[in-house]
Amino acid sequence: MLRLPPDPFLVLGHRGASAAAPENSVEAFRLAAAQGADGVELDVRRTADGSLVVHHNAAVDDGDPIVGLTAGELRRRVPSLVSFHEAMAACAGLIVNIEIKNSPAEPDFDSEESVAAAVVDWVQANGWTDRVVVSSFNPATVDRVRALSSEIATGQLTLPGADAARELVIAHQRGHQALHPHISSLGRPAELAAMARGLGMWVVAWTVDDPAQIMALHDAGITGVITNDPAGARAALA
Repeated sequence: MLRLPPDPFLVLGHRGASAAAPENSVEAFRLAAAQGADGVELDVRRTADGSLVVHHNAAVDDGDPIVGLTAGELRRRVPSLVSFHEAMAACAGLIVNIEIKNSPAEPDFDSEESVAAAVVDWVQANGWTDRVVVSSFNPATVDRVRALSSEIATGQLTLPGADAARELVIAHQRGHQALHPHISSLGRPAELAAMARGLGMWVVAWTVDDPAQIMALHDAGITGVITNDPAGARAALA
């Protein structure tokens, strides 16, 4: 399982260094590393034939849902779209926050949690258990990953405005290592950070680009940030 050093402050590139390169692309992941990021966050979805691809939205630009197209069809129609394997290869040496997209409101909703199982299988088979955190907004998805593997760190994503302290306790009770709250939920970051330390958990806020906010979260003891601009975050911290 991923272990963090004492008093870390992680800088994770949101879909890579997406302020300077196309999001969820090999270029964005490699650029995040070059800009000094500790890791990246990326989004995983499934295709019609059960392959894993990295894409934020449920549909491609012409409106067709990814789950309705095979991996081969996607490759022909959207050559820039990368497979999960290709994305992870581009993240060698980095921490990777793997976000599984699984909303009941989207066409690829996966009630059987097949994507969670496939991600766990890939991570274990490829020796990434000590370099990933698997997260989702869907609590059932995060719980499924936790049930499938005690070796993989898990994190609960929460929406803007959520009660971060309450969600931290719930995530802890469900056996997860991290809470990933929106920056708008961090009204008292120092209190939340102290609470997380007491529970042995991490708090990584999304999506934080403002240098002053990044420094404030660092000084409050928050574990880290997910940012579109890793270079800007590193400059602020310096």
